[in-house]
Amino acid sequence: MKKLLTLMMLLALFTLAACGQSDDASNDSKNANDDTKQTEVSKDKQDEKVTVSKPDARLEEPTADTKCEMCNMKVYEVTDDLGKFSGQAIKEDGTIAFYDDIGCLLNAELAHNEKNQKYVRDYNTLEWVLVDDATIVKTDLKSPMNWGYVFFKNKEDADQFIADNPSYKITALDVVKQEAKERREAKLKKQAEQQQQQQQGNMQNMQNMSHDGYNH
Repeated sequence: MKKLLTLMMLLALFTLAACGQSDDASNDSKNANDDTKQTEVSKDKQDEKVTVSKPDARLEEPTADTKCEMCNMKVYEVTDDLGKFSGQAIKEDGTIAFYDDIGCLLNAELAHNEKNQKYVRDYNTLEWVLVDDATIVKTDLKSPMNWGYVFFKNKEDADQFIADNPSYKITALDVVKQEAKERREAKLKKQAEQQQQQQQGNMQNMQNMSHDGYNH
């Protein structure tokens, strides 16, 4: 009888041990599956971020060496946080020019007397959208040239963005164009004044040198 009880107890212990190993294996398998799924989701998000649809086949993507045609500053790639502010234009001759911010994109037409197809990135999807078709929102976000404008292909997305950020507001393209023009004119005026001051200083130096030479 004692032998029978001992045998039954040993069988019960073996059964419990086997169940514990099975549960551990099941948990390990579940954790491994969860880790794989998380990695795949992360990878999918990364792929989604860098894969950008193009409404025009001629559109290109800036590279690490791309410079703004207007200010010669860096134009950020789509993978960079500042890349959402980048713009590009298809010129009348079919060539592509990149810009680091909306002001440079708009002022390029004034500076070069051009009429271009101007594209900006949708803030959510990062796809290219014609600036004329985009809903423009003024924000306090830091952009490369401190313009702070972001763009949406769909007005509903812009409305939701403003609902989440009540201090932001929709701004008409003509208002942005006028601001860009005024900022450019102010910059050109300042540069002209600085150049004039430099010329006057050079003339004064020449007069002083001439006067000193005459005295000697």
